[in-house]
Amino acid sequence: MVYVRDHKATIGTPIRRYGARMIDENMLIACVDLAGRTGATDVEVGHNGDTASVMDEVTWHAAAIYRGARIFTDGHPTPTVAVMALAERLLRSGTCRCGSPVTLSSAVPGCRWQLIGQRWEPACDAPPLRVRADPGDTGAIAQALAERVGATRRERRWRR
Repeated sequence: MVYVRDHKATIGTPIRRYGARMIDENMLIACVDLAGRTGATDVEVGHNGDTASVMDEVTWHAAAIYRGARIFTDGHPTPTVAVMALAERLLRSGTCRCGSPVTLSSAVPGCRWQLIGQRWEPACDAPPLRVRADPGDTGAIAQALAERVGATRRERRWRR
C-alpha cells in the first residue's frame, strides 16, 4: 500500500509498466494534486495484493478524507485509473473559474480540464480566482465567482 500524505509529492519516471499494465505517473501525481486542491486530505493509493502478488492480477483503490468523510474508489486495473476515479468523484459538484462544471472527460459537459505535466489545468481562458480561504472552501469560491459575475455585469453596463 502507498500512502501519499503530501499532495505535492513527486515520482521519478513519468510512465512505468506493471506487468502488462502501463501507469502514467504524471497523471497519478496530477490527480493526487487535484484531490489536494479540492480540500481533500490523506490521499491513499493501494492494491488488494501482497508484495508477492502478480501485478496483472491485483486491483487498485484510492481514498481520501473530504469534509470529514472518507471517499473511496476500488476495483481499478492501475493506480492511475484509481486516482482518476477519485478525482472525478471529488469534482462532481466542482465549478471552474469560468463558472462551468469541472470535468476531466470530454464525455461529460462542462469545462474540460487538461493534463499539463503533473497538473490538471482548465482549458478555458478565464483568469484565476483570488480566494482567501482554505482549499475546497466552496462558500468562499462561490462568493468569489459571484463577485466576478457582478464585476463583469458592471463593466458591461459601464461600456454602454
